[in-house]
Order: sequence, then C-alpha cells, then structure tokens
Amino acid sequence: MPELQAAPKQQQPQAAQLSKLKKIEWYAGHLANEAASKEKAGRLGDAIVDYLQAADLLLLLAKGQQEYIPWKSFSDRAIACQKRVKVLIAMRKQNDAAADASSSG
Repeated sequence: MPELQAAPKQQQPQAAQLSKLKKIEWYAGHLANEAASKEKAGRLGDAIVDYLQAADLLLLLAKGQQEYIPWKSFSDRAIACQKRVKVLIAMRKQNDAAADASSSG
C-alpha cells in the first residue's frame, strides 16, 4: 500500500517540471514574436536582443530533452533565431555605413 501512495507524489514534481518547461517554451515563442515586431518597427537592436534571448531559452529546452524529435524542434527554432540575428547585425552595419556615408558626404 505505501508504494501506491508514493506514486502520486512522484508524478507531481514531473507535472510541475513539465509545466515549467511549457512556460519557458511559451516565453521563448513570445520573445521571438516580440523580436519580429520590433524588427518590423525598425528597432533592430531590440530585435537582436529578443532573438538572442529566445535562442538561449530554446537551447536550454533542447539540452533537457531525452528524445530526438523535441530536441530537433527546439534546436531548429534556436538556429532560426540565431540566423535572424546574423541578418539583422548585417543590416544594422549596412545602415550604419550608409548613415556615415551620407553624413560625411
């Protein structure tokens, strides 16, 4: 009988852990959406920060996965955020160079 009582207690931390992971996953998606909105508004620096934070969270989620499919999903989403950051950094450099050329000329 004591074994039966121990099972629900063991499931509770797993459920709490799953809930935490879902919250982190939601927040990573929220950050990516915020980054896209900031990018559209021309706030490239803020968008870069949000994409990098989303990528960090997604990589943490991937690291904790035991199965390949969820790991691959989180990893791919993190890579997509990182690629977007590279593009935005290049755009920012290009914009800065164009601004420098127009102000000096």
